[in-house]
Amino acid sequence: MAPHNQVSILVIEDDKPVRRLLIDMLEKNGFSVVAVDNGTEGLALASRDLPSLIITDVKMPGMTGLELLETLRGDEALRSIPVIVISANVDRATTRRGMELGAADFITKPFTEEEVLHSIVTRLEKKELIDELDAFAHTVAHDLKSPLTTLTGRLELLGILLETADKATLRHQVEEAVKSSFRLVSIIDELLVLAGVRRHAVKCVPLDMGAIVAESLDCLDSILRTQKAKVQTPPTWPIAIGHAPWLMHVWVNYISNAVKYGGNPPQIALGADISPRGDFVRFWVKDDGPGLDKAGRQQMFVPFTRISSMRAKGHGLGLSIVSRIVEKLGGQAGVESEPGQGAQFWFELPVAPRPVAPENVRNSAEG
Repeated sequence: MAPHNQVSILVIEDDKPVRRLLIDMLEKNGFSVVAVDNGTEGLALASRDLPSLIITDVKMPGMTGLELLETLRGDEALRSIPVIVISANVDRATTRRGMELGAADFITKPFTEEEVLHSIVTRLEKKELIDELDAFAHTVAHDLKSPLTTLTGRLELLGILLETADKATLRHQVEEAVKSSFRLVSIIDELLVLAGVRRHAVKCVPLDMGAIVAESLDCLDSILRTQKAKVQTPPTWPIAIGHAPWLMHVWVNYISNAVKYGGNPPQIALGADISPRGDFVRFWVKDDGPGLDKAGRQQMFVPFTRISSMRAKGHGLGLSIVSRIVEKLGGQAGVESEPGQGAQFWFELPVAPRPVAPENVRNSAEG
């Protein structure tokens, strides 16, 4: 689930003390909150802002909570927003009708902070999973269709040309078919990585980033030699914590993109910097390519659930997975670039804690 400060919650409650209580409770826990006292205004704000989640009362003047639910579910842009209903007296029929209209949960007044927070987190996690499954299905259909269609066409053409074409023509068709098959394998590998990141919890440990980078470069040796890419690496690396197999995927993605878009021949520099506070290490890959404007930068790290509607050419799926990996490891990813000035793709990981010296342990015990 996204950090709380990235989650926007719309509260629709006509009882002022309850509304104030919900605002205080949610803001204290880091959520971004907008609150109104009627369903009509709430619907307008929902249409304008598309909040992550809505909390609404049932009995309100004007548009009731159930009427709001019915309107939301009839709007394609709003129907997927989870709605938690809070009310003092909800009979069984009202509850049943609310669930039929798509209410994600019912909470009875008076409520506790624990009840509200548990309901919010549960509903958001469920929505994230559903959104990801939808995006996964769309990606499989969209991204696999093109190379599969190309592969099928090449093989059909080979069958037609087999008895009449010269060896050079046949060889070209075979090479193009192989390229399409490699693309299929690459997409499937990326989807498997995404599934693994979503499903598995890993223990973060101090990393030998030099060894991880070296292995990543070995994986890319063929493309690096073919493109005559020059890669500079630092003599030493700061020690961060993370999970090496996932981070190999990050480095391979960043470096391969730098090879593709980093000039001719590509000039690539790898490096790392410790944050001013000393709590994170920023690892980066810099190229000398054409760079990115503001619109291009905004399309880079789109969430996996949005790649069907916003797709950066050649980057969308891979960088969405990179972002998910780094977030799962407690960091974040991004890009710095200006047109004509190349691009620097980066990711941050927590610094490895320093081991406590024996004398410090002894002094602490004695103190």
